[in-house]
Amino acid sequence: MFEGTRHSLGTTLARWHFRKSRDEVISFTTAVSSAQKVLLVMPLHVDDLLPTLQVVQMLKAQFREENLSIVIGDHGLEIVRLLPRSHFLHLLNPQVSRFYLPRADFIKTLAQKRYDLAIDLNLDLVLPSGYICKASGARVRIGFVHRKADIFYNFQIKPDSTLGRKLIYDRLAQCLQKF
Repeated sequence: MFEGTRHSLGTTLARWHFRKSRDEVISFTTAVSSAQKVLLVMPLHVDDLLPTLQVVQMLKAQFREENLSIVIGDHGLEIVRLLPRSHFLHLLNPQVSRFYLPRADFIKTLAQKRYDLAIDLNLDLVLPSGYICKASGARVRIGFVHRKADIFYNFQIKPDSTLGRKLIYDRLAQCLQKF
């Protein structure tokens, strides 16, 4: 019943938390290829995981597994098997506040590593995922276009809504390979 209000308050809290952080002007020409440490935020809904495998395969080919950190929910064993040497951060329901923001202990765990690139694979703006991308401190933060996505991402991709999810992620993988 109050879900919309809680989401709105969470967005406002996130905007307030990041109010002083400013992004520097950067060139995206080599944004992906020059990155060393990558944070990948997987979709938090189990139905959206399978179509993202093309992006995961592309990242696995481009980066060493040890340099990939992946945020997953309580599902995603396929990803764990696909990237056995990667670092996994499990974002479970108790680690998300009632305003849909990750709790301080999760952010503290996230801050133990530095990231050059953060990619959020949620097609819709999922508040915990966006917050994690911004809190990661990554120089380049990639997400999909949404009305309030500017708070969290400095590179946004507009998906073609006429395509299926698998094709959207396939095109994302192709796009990321160009950078």
